[in-house]
Amino acid sequence: MTGSLLITVNVHGIGPEAASTPEAELFGRDAHGRYTYRIGLARLLDALREGGLPATFFWPATEAEKLPHLVERCLRDGHEIANHGRAFEDHPALGREAEAAAIGEAHETLLRLSGASPRGFRSPTGTLSPDTIPILQSLGYLYDSSFLDDDCPYALGGHGGDGMVELPISEGLTDATHFRRRVTQDRAEELMSEELSALLAVDSYACLTFHPRADIGVGRAARLPLVQRLVGLAEARGAEPLLCAEVAERFRTAGIAPTSDTTGD
Repeated sequence: MTGSLLITVNVHGIGPEAASTPEAELFGRDAHGRYTYRIGLARLLDALREGGLPATFFWPATEAEKLPHLVERCLRDGHEIANHGRAFEDHPALGREAEAAAIGEAHETLLRLSGASPRGFRSPTGTLSPDTIPILQSLGYLYDSSFLDDDCPYALGGHGGDGMVELPISEGLTDATHFRRRVTQDRAEELMSEELSALLAVDSYACLTFHPRADIGVGRAARLPLVQRLVGLAEARGAEPLLCAEVAERFRTAGIAPTSDTTGD
């Protein structure tokens, strides 16, 4: 059985810090995210192009507005543009009306910059409210990719997302999980390789998540080869690199039932 490998990129510049600190005050150690703008994201795009690898880029609206030329490059290189919120809001704290406005504004920004409506969403902070999925469903979204509660995709009908699919992420397959803990690059790769092999063996699905930042991501030249080696490992185990929308559409078309409790009880 052919497995599915998702290569996803969270486009985080200084947005996470700017959500709580005025951008003009972000200098030195507080400005790691500027590496994304200067070189990190372009370098990651170069690596994906050289490897012929398709990826889904989750763009916060504020980051996309800063880097429209790189949004365009994502499209030219055949990558998918997905919604990553407006400006790193904490969705559970917003309330339904404000959350709907934030998601809607991000949706319209990405539509304007890319020329197409995004089909997927990932929470910028990893948190959702009970209203998030119904809001996305009302906008015509195909999938969400924010949850950590399963190893493989499942239907979101129980969360108010009829026709939608959840593409779960894995903390063990996220670069920031390891680099935030200051582990060595070799150790990070070892841990991610173990997780990747285990998930593909059990469910034939795995979601890699990368960041172009210098501190917690793979934007630096010494870390970039990690991406290709992990993908090579997955391909050797029979997994095919696909866009998130492609995997979600396959699961929806196949009519696969939920594999976990999605009622929220």
